[in-house]
Amino acid sequence: MSYIEELFGLKAKVVVVTGGTGVLGNTMCKALAKAGAAVVILGRRKEVADNLAKEIIQAGGNAFGVSADVLDEKQLVEARKLILEKFGTIDILVNAAGGNLPGAVVTPDKTFLDLKLDDFKKVVDLNLTGTVLPSQIFGEVMVASKKGIIINISSMTAIRPLTRVVGYGAAKAAISNFTQWLSVEMAKKFGEDFRVNAIAPGFLSDRTK
Repeated sequence: MSYIEELFGLKAKVVVVTGGTGVLGNTMCKALAKAGAAVVILGRRKEVADNLAKEIIQAGGNAFGVSADVLDEKQLVEARKLILEKFGTIDILVNAAGGNLPGAVVTPDKTFLDLKLDDFKKVVDLNLTGTVLPSQIFGEVMVASKKGIIINISSMTAIRPLTRVVGYGAAKAAISNFTQWLSVEMAKKFGEDFRVNAIAPGFLSDRTK
């Protein structure tokens, strides 16, 4: 048994990670697998998800790649069907899908008046709606089993607004608010065996580029 399994054992738990093919999601999937969980790598890039699943399996873990867009309800419902056929349940959801767009960033040579509203909306939609919708779709399974855990990804920009990332910061602040609201909602309506929390990571860089 690895030290991660000893500290954070997740044996027999099924964990869905949205954005599992991204930088943050990729790392989370590997760590969760090391902790003993059966990890569902959910992302738009099926080949990348399958390759990561293969890597985890070769390392002794249990993983399954599924293709779905977190903003597409039909794709998420189909993904849920595949997951239940494979594992029978969903215990934990990690909403790691998210991102930013250049048009939603105010660079030093620009001002707030140059903000591209279409990109701003896309960033808010991806980060916020892309967290709410999977929580609904996969949350149905948890409600049926009367227990579950949802982990959202906020950001330090939600706590202390940073220059430039106006769209991303607004979306992550909304996720923090949504997380607190949902934690109360789930507990009140479906019982105390539901937990909803958020993680606020610091700065990340893609070392693969």
